[in-house]
Amino acid sequence: MAKNYRLIVQGGLQEVAIEENGDGQYRAEFDGKSYDVELESVDDSTLFRLWVDGERIPIAIRREGMSLDVFIGPDRYSAEIERSAGALTQTGPAIEGEVRLTAPMTGQVTEVLVAGGDQVQEGDPLLVMVAMKMNNEIRSPADGRIVDVSVNAGDAVEQGDLMLVIDTEAQ
Repeated sequence: MAKNYRLIVQGGLQEVAIEENGDGQYRAEFDGKSYDVELESVDDSTLFRLWVDGERIPIAIRREGMSLDVFIGPDRYSAEIERSAGALTQTGPAIEGEVRLTAPMTGQVTEVLVAGGDQVQEGDPLLVMVAMKMNNEIRSPADGRIVDVSVNAGDAVEQGDLMLVIDTEAQ
């Protein structure tokens, strides 16, 4: 039976279903496509060999709780994992309730684009932070109203620090 996950990747909501076939073999459904995946640990910690549909891809993964940093070549992807029991749908399930948006990486907030009380739509830019000399725009994972902004421009944040809260039921 496949396990369904909702990921906030680089500020956008993505869904993936993963079914384990044994011996490091998986079947993954992502973005409307299916992939045969094999994952092999290189050093029993953070380095892996990943084969996707037979193609080898070097990858490094750093996991802290439900947060992941995935390095594929020079590219870095940050994700927050939320395990969901329901089946995936074409449009994806709506995020309901209070969304606590945390820093996907250690860096510095350079711009805060929203304030408490602002209405936002899924995909709207919320803030900009610099990490590893790159500007990263953090976008809203859901429609709702900003109820708390915990950071200001110039603040240093650690991965996992609370940055803002969105109430998806206050629209």
